[in-house]
Amino acid sequence: MPQVRADLFPADVARKADVASPGTEGDILSMLEQGRKIDAIRMYREQTGAGLREAKDAVEALERGGKLPKSPQAAGSAGVRADLKADVWALVQDGQKIQAIKFYRERTGCGLKQAKDAVEAVAHEHGVAPNTAGCFGMLLFWLALSGVLLGLIG
Repeated sequence: MPQVRADLFPADVARKADVASPGTEGDILSMLEQGRKIDAIRMYREQTGAGLREAKDAVEALERGGKLPKSPQAAGSAGVRADLKADVWALVQDGQKIQAIKFYRERTGCGLKQAKDAVEAVAHEHGVAPNTAGCFGMLLFWLALSGVLLGLIG
């Protein structure tokens, strides 16, 4: 079982920096000239702690001749984080764990594993254990299925 961490929500993780370092803009421009856009986005994310969508938008703005943002976007505000957790919890309560994971990924730009861990962390915060059948549960399922099939055949 993955370690349940409540810090998977952007609001719970302190940003590494409010803005990219002074040399970052030049490095990103250099990467863009070399056709290394993904590396440029990755560097921006590492420098600022920005999400994927925010980093992509910033790098594309620079690519169009603009400047990198001076401060993080409002997506990092406490109210937005609380809303994100509340929305995820509402989906989990409705038994829509997969939809909650998709929703979290869309809002944060994170990967599947991080989204799954974040959704499970919200469930854990509210005292809900993840649904796992485990080996014994699967064994019982297959034995029951075998019994049904044998009953149909015999």
